[in-house]
Amino acid sequence: MAARVSFIPSFVNATTTFNFTNKREEQVVAFKTTRTGRDRVSAKVTIQAMHFDQASKSIKVFCSDGNLRECRVERLPSLEVGRQLWRQLQEIGKAGAELSFVAAGGFSPDKWFYTVE
Repeated sequence: MAARVSFIPSFVNATTTFNFTNKREEQVVAFKTTRTGRDRVSAKVTIQAMHFDQASKSIKVFCSDGNLRECRVERLPSLEVGRQLWRQLQEIGKAGAELSFVAAGGFSPDKWFYTVE
């Protein structure tokens, strides 16, 4: 008979969950944050300028509404996801298209983001 465990030990990967039948389920975490609020979406804006800040390892985007938004790349699921986001922002910026920024954990999308729509 298997023991029943009512907690998940700290050494278990945060992206892995277990159900009662002992089948392992992988869950993709879009952005690592300790906050549990819903994702928030900004109003539509255009990109005025952007750069990668080496000191904070962040993509920083200055937008038409006057806000400077930031994405901490090391909190994304992988470096490749960060690269894809950078390329996507470049394409949108060159086209002059409008976009909305999405912030995780209930943070303000006027300051932070992890993806765009």
